[in-house]
Amino acid sequence: MPRSGTQWLRLAAIFILAAGCGYVAASVLFTLANLIRLSGIGAEISAADAWRTILFDLRGMAPSPVELSYGSVIFIGLAIAFTVAAWLRWAASRAATPAPRRLAPWLFPLAGATAVAVALLAMYPKYEIWLIAGARGPLGFTAQCLSGALAGVVFQGLYFRRKQ
Repeated sequence: MPRSGTQWLRLAAIFILAAGCGYVAASVLFTLANLIRLSGIGAEISAADAWRTILFDLRGMAPSPVELSYGSVIFIGLAIAFTVAAWLRWAASRAATPAPRRLAPWLFPLAGATAVAVALLAMYPKYEIWLIAGARGPLGFTAQCLSGALAGVVFQGLYFRRKQ
């Protein structure tokens, strides 16, 4: 647990970097899934069109303090999930048996994947449609969850690198 202002600043910077990596991965995978579906129905998509679409979606779904975007949902979900993972890691480090300590390396990636899965599943009942088109189908849903896991890997790798 951070004790000084510098440690809190480091934690915040690492979180923003990790959540940003997760968001970029989610956005790119979202766009690619949609482009693949479009090409599957006969749309011709050039590499330039694909890059423009990726950049458009990165900007359009970016976290915003004004409106609730997919990027904002990812950042909020990861903040909650990483807090829980940190508490579980702390509890596992104090366990009497080694089994819980072996779970520690998996906590943040699992928390990241879970945060994205919960966010996607929570949006579905309200509107009865997958709001994130790139998450439609098992492959798209799994790809979005893997972007959350990536955020967990980045966070854990940066934050705990000196402590492991």
